Amino acid sequence: MMKRVLLIAIMPLILVIGCSTESIKDEQLQNVTKVKVGSEGAYKPFSYVDKEGKVTGYDVEVLRVLEKIDPTLSFEFNYAPWSALFLGLDSGRFDMLANQIVKTPEREERYLFNNQNYFVSTSQFITREDEDAINSPKDFKGKIAGCVVGSVHTKILEEWNKENGGVLEIRYYKDLSPLLQDLVNKRIDVHLNDPASIADIIKEQNLKLKILDGRIQESNVYFIFRNEEKSKNIIEKIDAALEKAKEKGEIRELSIKFFGVDQSQ
Repeated sequence: MMKRVLLIAIMPLILVIGCSTESIKDEQLQNVTKVKVGSEGAYKPFSYVDKEGKVTGYDVEVLRVLEKIDPTLSFEFNYAPWSALFLGLDSGRFDMLANQIVKTPEREERYLFNNQNYFVSTSQFITREDEDAINSPKDFKGKIAGCVVGSVHTKILEEWNKENGGVLEIRYYKDLSPLLQDLVNKRIDVHLNDPASIADIIKEQNLKLKILDGRIQESNVYFIFRNEEKSKNIIEKIDAALEKAKEKGEIRELSIKFFGVDQSQ
């Protein structure tokens, strides 16, 4: 009898708690910000499709962590070649880009960035594995460097070359794959990029390339958005969630998982 009375007494409380939980979930669903994310989708280990057909990569998984921290964020991943990413952002096909993008004065004039970086990109030179005549930038005189149009590493290369007396001839490519093939086939001699991304490509494609010692530059990586009011709300949510993720060590763990070292800050 006593158990029945107790059950009757707590039933309203259970119903209230249950209704409150459902109300919170309903409220969160109503306030969900759906964000269309642009990325290359073939830029391993940052954004790619794995053997099981799952979309993954460091940049992708960072955003998935943010979704868990803030249930009102919902990311939809869409893909395009590097040369089409900013066109997609400008046209409204994407709301933001997550593709290892760093700040430049030109980009900051036109777009918005979030405030919390989620990766630190380094720039180092790559050459052929069997190239004994190239071991450091001291050996670059008269050599040919290949770079991708619009890449921040291209800007860094141009500035470095200018500061070093224009020792390199620079050739421009629309995409990375033909550039690396020309490097292997001795049509160009060096390329500047982030070892975190190039090392994986070299391994996957069995390219006979090597990364030279010495960092030319380090750059913080951010998400990038159209310069409009809607973007400011998304940025505020992303920065708040990213700060919490960093405090919990989740971004650091992701970096170690994908690169073996902490390049998150």
